[in-house]
Amino acid sequence: MTRVLLSLLLAPESLLGSPGDGFALLFEAAVKGTLVLLFAVVLTLLLHRSSAAARHLVWTLALGATLLLPIFSLTLPAWKVPEISPSRASRASERAAVGREDSTVVLPNDQARQSHPVSRLARLTDGTGGFQAWATGILSLWAIGLILVAMRVAVGEVRVRRLVSCSQPFESGHAKFIVENICSRLGISRQVKLRISPEIGMPFTWGGFRPAIVLPEDARQWSQKQLNFVLAHELAHVSRYDYLTQMPAQAACALFWFHPLVWFAAFQMRKERERACDDMVLNLEHRVTDYAESLLILARGLRRFGDAWLTSVASAQNYQLEVRMKALLDPQLGHRPLSGRRALLATALAVALVLPVAAIHATAKKATGNISGTVQDPSGAVIPGANVTALNLETHDRISVYTRGDGSFEFPAIPTGRYQLEATKPGFAYNKGVELDLNPAREVHENIVMDVGAASEEIVVRGHASDEAPSVPPPTPRRIRVGGMVQAAKLMNHVVPVYPTSAEKRGIEGTVILRAVIGTSGQMLSLSPYNDVDPDLIGAAMEAVGQWRYQPTLLNGVPVEVVTTISVVFRLDK
Repeated sequence: MTRVLLSLLLAPESLLGSPGDGFALLFEAAVKGTLVLLFAVVLTLLLHRSSAAARHLVWTLALGATLLLPIFSLTLPAWKVPEISPSRASRASERAAVGREDSTVVLPNDQARQSHPVSRLARLTDGTGGFQAWATGILSLWAIGLILVAMRVAVGEVRVRRLVSCSQPFESGHAKFIVENICSRLGISRQVKLRISPEIGMPFTWGGFRPAIVLPEDARQWSQKQLNFVLAHELAHVSRYDYLTQMPAQAACALFWFHPLVWFAAFQMRKERERACDDMVLNLEHRVTDYAESLLILARGLRRFGDAWLTSVASAQNYQLEVRMKALLDPQLGHRPLSGRRALLATALAVALVLPVAAIHATAKKATGNISGTVQDPSGAVIPGANVTALNLETHDRISVYTRGDGSFEFPAIPTGRYQLEATKPGFAYNKGVELDLNPAREVHENIVMDVGAASEEIVVRGHASDEAPSVPPPTPRRIRVGGMVQAAKLMNHVVPVYPTSAEKRGIEGTVILRAVIGTSGQMLSLSPYNDVDPDLIGAAMEAVGQWRYQPTLLNGVPVEVVTTISVVFRLDK
């Protein structure tokens, strides 16, 4: 399950690319959600004398906005706020976040300018295995908590559904009359089922579009007034769609289970929900003292309210009774229900505020600069698809890009410092460019010219060892450094060297390394030995190799001279 949830969060490559991306998204959503919830706290404090319905709407919209913030952050275009210059410490942490020594980050030029802030954080940390492991651990822990909270809600829903299905219809003509009368006064057009169950200790409402009110077995002995108050309160839940509005709160608690402010908001939402239903009962022209007395009598006879009722809407819980009683008896508090027009207006305003918050991606202003240029061959033609690496000589960080179709490359907004450019491309020699200094807010343009890569050949010449020849130890091998990418020229005609008889008699073996230039016509130029071996072996190798002919190397359709290394191995059969 953890792997499934992580894959759902991290799989879309266009949105998220690594555990660092997921951690950045979760952290950003938590910060923005905190700001939204703090705004809701301030707003509810300002509305402390208003109706409970207004405060309940504030908490509902705040939790819904917290739930939608991660989705909006991924789907809405990024809106970058004015940047703030960092301190020296933040620059040091930024340098550490780019990657450890010898780490490489490949940024395609076409995407570098338009990278999302969340994706940019992950790209900067792709080279740090420690950060990726840390981010993966955090996301795994978050996924486990999400699963546990979601399972708790799911189990509660299953148990409530079972209780409703096992309950019996409440066949009471008086109760049906009360329900029809209150539904008419509250404008409820949906059919409300009235049921009774011996397994519960308090009445509750379940269902959104096909609601059901389930009463405890004690309801058969309730007085007419008490039954009227209970049904009025439960039908107020139905009228307000409280079963549906509590779903965003449960989802937000599952998604942000680690955030105490989310749980606080969900608790306040439930509290204001009950008070809002109390206000609706009072607006049905019931006396405050009678309703408060009925609540007190009902609460005394209630059994404990367990977790099985997590997805239902209960009418009375002991820990809320004192607050509700004070609110009912306080003449300075407003008890007028919130009109539908005002609720829609408040929802529209909340959406108008949440969308910009979700689109904002604040980034600290970094001490950065740009490096750009073009990669060309010796003839001046551009080289597309070449890999260009900017090596930071101070931090040893590497950032790599590929040249575009016109041979151009760019490193946009990279940390300042002293860099060295390196370029590689199959068929061309490795190019170690010049060192350059990148200052803040500056752009350095540096072109790179890549030489054609060297060619190499190896041929083995076998001879017969003489019985009289002394045993000669093999020569100490020498390590020959060949620069860059090597491209073999096509050998059209070659003459096999002859093993010198004098060397066979003396038991001499060895490898002759020859350096030469393949001319534009394919002939061998400047043929010379590169290592120190037996002169007879060198002479035999040069005599044969000097007669070789190649198909010339073409650069953009024009023959060019290339350097070649030829290894002639003389080996005696024992």
